Amino acid sequence: MPLHTVPTISTTIHRISIPLLLDWWQQRKRVATVRSNLHRTLPRGDETYLQAYYRLMEVYSVVKSGGVKAQIEAIEAFSGRESKLLHDRLAAIAADEAQTPQEKQAATEKIQQELHELHSAHDWRLQSLTDITPDEEQLVTQYLSDIEQTLMSVECA
Repeated sequence: MPLHTVPTISTTIHRISIPLLLDWWQQRKRVATVRSNLHRTLPRGDETYLQAYYRLMEVYSVVKSGGVKAQIEAIEAFSGRESKLLHDRLAAIAADEAQTPQEKQAATEKIQQELHELHSAHDWRLQSLTDITPDEEQLVTQYLSDIEQTLMSVECA
């Protein structure tokens, strides 16, 4: 999981807001380019747009990677595979006669911590996916070409 994540915005994306958000992004991009300062403080009122833009990008990334259903299936499959591997390692540690009880305890604690982190990451991702409404997914799909056109027009330094 990334060290810095943007909190999920609980608001949904509405049909009117996608074109508005894309226009806002184009305007912010022009202002940032003119001033040559991308780290400038947002003007008053832009925080709402920025949060909505984060939400749009969150839903966009899920749509581009197959949609909510496909991503849920992927996270479930990944978690299942990783969980099985970790449980297999726990069984191997328990069966390893070459290790002392203290070594087994330390190794087991590490694996249990990995299991805890896996479950936490799984739960977080699953929650973020189920927070995306079918309407949001459909709207982003509908506006996909507009979103991509806006994103592709961003010039990188």
